[in-house]
Amino acid sequence: MANHATTKALRITKLLDLLNKKSPYGGVSIKEMAEALEVSTRSIHRYLDHIEYDLNKPIVRPERNTSRKEGLYRLDVGYLPSISPEKALVIFLSLLQQKGTALAGHTNELKDALIGTLFKYKYNPKTLPTEQLQERIHIVDEQLAEPDKVSEMFTKLVQSLRDCCRVKLWYYVAHSRQDTERVVEPYGLICKRHNWYLVAYCLKRAAIRIFRVDQITDIFSYTSERFAMPADFSLKEHMGRSWGIMNDGEICRVRLKFSPEVAHRVKRLIYHPSQKIEEESADGPVIMSFEVCGIDEMKTWLVQWGDAVEVLEPGWLRKDMYDMAGRVLEMYKV
Repeated sequence: MANHATTKALRITKLLDLLNKKSPYGGVSIKEMAEALEVSTRSIHRYLDHIEYDLNKPIVRPERNTSRKEGLYRLDVGYLPSISPEKALVIFLSLLQQKGTALAGHTNELKDALIGTLFKYKYNPKTLPTEQLQERIHIVDEQLAEPDKVSEMFTKLVQSLRDCCRVKLWYYVAHSRQDTERVVEPYGLICKRHNWYLVAYCLKRAAIRIFRVDQITDIFSYTSERFAMPADFSLKEHMGRSWGIMNDGEICRVRLKFSPEVAHRVKRLIYHPSQKIEEESADGPVIMSFEVCGIDEMKTWLVQWGDAVEVLEPGWLRKDMYDMAGRVLEMYKV
């Protein structure tokens, strides 16, 4: 059975859909809305208030506006393009993936808005196909411990990027285990495996730095302090050949040999734009090469493959992996 909150969300989405369809033609009457949702006119007024004040979607309402179409309600900013049930389903599943990420703070509201499109031809608040669908889909991924708090920080950063205004960050530096304060000029955002990173010019260091968003404990926006983005800065070029998010500027050629057991899998994925298959056979190993920088991040990725990958070049990286394996072996020595 659907709970009260979900039933209300469905009715509001259906009402929005009705307003959306009727707005180009002048609007819809209160009686039509009540009949379509099978509720009282008093409930319709409450839903309209929610759409206006909670969802921030202005509505032309005859009780307080003069209109050529007396008695008709419509969306004040025009109507939204319709989304097919198939496309809405894809978006819905994409939103499920964002559970526990920096985007989680807004996904529930968006999911509710999509329900009306997904099931507007099969609308039944007592049986929700979306609930059944979610029970049959399980997302296995890392999740933030406090997604709502990180989502709040993320939203402030996006606004600062849009407005080109400086922000003050309270930032936890993991390697030194210290809380720091920085005033920065946000240049861009990077996403890596659902984790977001801010690329910004740090006034304290007088250089571009990268800040992991979930390590920002608070943000203050200097809305009156605008800055001009450097004309020669490109986020794509700044990242260059980085394996992950760190660009140390030193590009080197890395050759890896993957075992036959994982060869099929690695050939089906692009791990880096410079990736090339140098040698392969039907049932044998595969040798790949990369032109990358940020090798420290690549080492972490190599460890995850265990004995399924061997570093062939460069020699110094091969030795680094050998030394790392020795330290791990020493740690587990009985």
